[in-house]
Amino acid sequence: MAIAASGTVSMSDLRTEYNDTGSIALSDLYLGGASNLVRANANNNSSTNLSAGVPASGVIKITDFYSKARGFRKTYSSNAENQDLSTVFGSDWGVDYPKDVVINAGVTLGATSTANEALEVNTGGLGTITITNNGSIIGAGGAAGADGGDAFEASVACTFVNNNQLSAGGGGGGQGGQGGNGQTSSTSNVTTTHYSHYIYGGYTAVQHSSEGGDWWWKWQGTTLPQSNWGGTGGYLGTWHTYGGYTYGKGAYKYGSGGTYQYEITRTGPVTTTTNYNGTAGGAGGVGAGYSQSATAGASASTATSPAGTGGQGGTGGGLGSAGNNGSAGANGNSTNGASGGTAGAGGVYIRGISNVTFTNNGTVNGSTA
Repeated sequence: MAIAASGTVSMSDLRTEYNDTGSIALSDLYLGGASNLVRANANNNSSTNLSAGVPASGVIKITDFYSKARGFRKTYSSNAENQDLSTVFGSDWGVDYPKDVVINAGVTLGATSTANEALEVNTGGLGTITITNNGSIIGAGGAAGADGGDAFEASVACTFVNNNQLSAGGGGGGQGGQGGNGQTSSTSNVTTTHYSHYIYGGYTAVQHSSEGGDWWWKWQGTTLPQSNWGGTGGYLGTWHTYGGYTYGKGAYKYGSGGTYQYEITRTGPVTTTTNYNGTAGGAGGVGAGYSQSATAGASASTATSPAGTGGQGGTGGGLGSAGNNGSAGANGNSTNGASGGTAGAGGVYIRGISNVTFTNNGTVNGSTA
């Protein structure tokens, strides 16, 4: 509580304000004096000293303390991001001296990523720490499928008075599910040709083991007349049906010395299969947060029938709210579509609530932890 701005101020008033006990002299109350009752700012403390103007030496009088108070105050009069109070108060953060933070009306403190808070009361802080929010403190929105960010975190005891908006970021929407795969097939008669074994010493043997198992044609003790070959090649034989396929057998002469090769022609049904992949699901939307509105999830590209098209991505959540799960992918005729992805949860508007004496006179979005 500040010293009165005018009128009578007693030494007892000064003793109370500057937390002294016993007897007190004005010489004990120099700004930055040896007593440390009225502290000067450390070089890296960017806050305002509430005792600024009190003499550091020389003549000092009670009227020098009009409207003065023991403490440092950081006032936010313009927007700022990712604020750590240990940085704001510098080396004085660990000094047992009051510290006030005021966010003015119309000012926003925001987090630029879910790894940061918009405002953090870090470990190591000493003295009474009071935050008064008359503006907005807003966490970062979550990316697709990710949780929203936190607005405020306290690692040491503090008092927080919210007079306007304190909002965590919204969770990102879930990814759409993968579409199922499809398959088509068609059957047609196809003629294929294979070459078999040989003829030697009056025996004719044909082996074809790649269709329907091993089987043989044999003309034992039969010598194929040279005249039937038509010179260097000729056709000899009939047709044979085996395993649902029709085989033609013919003899062709290759080379000399009584070694000849058979050619077998097979005609039968051949099935051709074509596979089609389902398309990936659409990306989820982002959650609402600092400088970011929630967005709808994306649509998936259309799959080639009979495969399934991926699911729609889920819409991102509003401030402090969970996003929406992604939609399942459509089924194909060979596999089913996958379930949609899980959305991110809404963020936390106060993390470390056990360290905070909280008074809410405004709006909060999210949860506490």
